[in-house]
Amino acid sequence: MSRLKKSLLAVAISTLSFSGISVAAGIQGENAAEKFLTKSDFSYQVYGIIALQAAYRDYDSGNSATDDDLSGMQLNNESRIGFRGKKQFKNFSPTFLWQIEGGYVDPSFGGSGAGLGERDTFVGFESDNMGQVRLGRVLTPIYELIDWPASNPGLGDVYDWGGSIGGAKYQDRQSNTIRWDTPKYFDALSFDLAMGAGDDAALGQGDSYWFGGAAHYNVGPFQFDLAYERNDNFESESTTWTNDTYLAGIQAWFDNGVSFFAQYKHMEASTTSGIDETQGAMSTGLIYTTGDWQYKLAYAMNFELERDGQTIDNSDDNVISGQILYFVDPSAVLYARARTLDFGDKVNFSDGSLDDDGNINQRWKSADFMEFSVGVEYYF
Repeated sequence: MSRLKKSLLAVAISTLSFSGISVAAGIQGENAAEKFLTKSDFSYQVYGIIALQAAYRDYDSGNSATDDDLSGMQLNNESRIGFRGKKQFKNFSPTFLWQIEGGYVDPSFGGSGAGLGERDTFVGFESDNMGQVRLGRVLTPIYELIDWPASNPGLGDVYDWGGSIGGAKYQDRQSNTIRWDTPKYFDALSFDLAMGAGDDAALGQGDSYWFGGAAHYNVGPFQFDLAYERNDNFESESTTWTNDTYLAGIQAWFDNGVSFFAQYKHMEASTTSGIDETQGAMSTGLIYTTGDWQYKLAYAMNFELERDGQTIDNSDDNVISGQILYFVDPSAVLYARARTLDFGDKVNFSDGSLDDDGNINQRWKSADFMEFSVGVEYYF
């Protein structure tokens, strides 16, 4: 990571910060900085990733015209940049920490992004005894496990944002959040606890909220994970949803270069109109690292959705993915990946509503596709 202390950018930021603090304190004079600030106040890190992927997709939707429109090559630019820093205050023992991180320049097969603050952006405090407390925009505890390791390589279309259950099964990276990560107790056990407002509540347009937590236990080469998240008062399909999602997982890393992960999610959703839904999902992967090479094979599946005790046939999805990765440097990799995704039938809205053409509204689901990609990632 590059630490900038004497660059022109740091000087410019220092000048602006000095001006703002002086005015806020009601002090104007040449000795303001000497009295209230030190040079270390402007010490920070610039970090990020330069990531570019060239991907070819071949869709199979059952409609050749649609397949022609969707299929083809695309360059996905998932580069991003962030700024972060820490400060030990003179009269307050926990260390102050902050971070501002931008979003991807061009999310995978999506529109442009890259707004500053789209990813983890927060302020907080940490200490050896307290752990870490953050307020702002952060990952939820359950989603941190879903995102990694269980959605890599290329499993997220099914295991992350895929699935057919109604409501809000979990948040991912959410603003208006407070999160506490405990220290590791007995060198083995740690907890993550968080809560926050939903998107509509944050905008003053509703009262949705969520809370959740995770526990991690390490013994030898193994890590066991448990997580839970509840989302309340989520408005969708002309009703109000409550969602409960449970996760159990295991990870392991062995000295011979072999590692693996496995997770299972159980998702429940209920509405004020009396609808009850459940769906399960699983993800697993096997990794072998030797020298500068890494080989990964992974699989994920959403099981069929159940609504009011009845299984909706052919609503399951699955993906299998393989990846070869080469470390050209401790901070940079080249990779090649192949994956095939098979999505089941779309599920009708729970309220049976119709669209403008008189057809039953259905929850979105991708068409089947195969993808071949190569990419480069450089972390700084």
